[in-house]
Amino acid sequence: MLRFFSLILILAGGAALAYGGYQYMQTQPQMEASSAPAPSGSIGFDAGTEPVARSAMPRSLSYPPDMDEMFDVASAGTDDFMSSLRTVPVAHETPKQAMFGRSFAVTLSLDATGDDSAVESLPGNGNIVEGEAQISTTVQALVSGEAFDVEAITPATQRISPLTENVWRWKVTPTAVGNQELVIELFALMGDEALPLRTFRDSVEVEVSRIGQAIAIAQSISPITVVAGGIGSMLAGLFGFVGFFRRK
Repeated sequence: MLRFFSLILILAGGAALAYGGYQYMQTQPQMEASSAPAPSGSIGFDAGTEPVARSAMPRSLSYPPDMDEMFDVASAGTDDFMSSLRTVPVAHETPKQAMFGRSFAVTLSLDATGDDSAVESLPGNGNIVEGEAQISTTVQALVSGEAFDVEAITPATQRISPLTENVWRWKVTPTAVGNQELVIELFALMGDEALPLRTFRDSVEVEVSRIGQAIAIAQSISPITVVAGGIGSMLAGLFGFVGFFRRK
């Protein structure tokens, strides 16, 4: 029995050591990036609260005489672009409930074929929100949320089809529990610039299972602590083996 228990301690210690080492290696690039010095010419902060420029900056800024004219031209171009937009039905679907650490799908549909609704392209398993949006010939759709990891499944930028619905899909994984906000944004593209068209804000209730709680606790523990615990477990198991053979 003692030998079996010692073996369990060694295996558990090895697993903890491997996990802690992996977590430590994952955190190193982030620590190095955060501690890297800012590039020359960027704005930094001194001991106070006022920003200090590392490169010489003019004490006063003055616009050229034709700046107002440039703004007028840009405004006119935006007005012309806005007049070219058309209104179409749009719908999106988020889950009724979500589990911590377990991914779910978010789907957005936009119908420019002349139909009155864009719901037909949605799975129909969660909360569906319908609305309208002004669109250009090319639309970009993005999903974001502080408590979610988001991975795009379909292209974020799509050219609007007159034959069938445009559909965007994302794989979303909750990283926190409770009532969390998920944001869906639509943009029209003006050359290399994005013009916001419509924003949807959904609330997703994220719950956690017992396994999810264990994962959350494991992620909250410092990798150094995990490594130290693994070494201690392995040493305890080895001492158990040594004591067993000495009794023999």
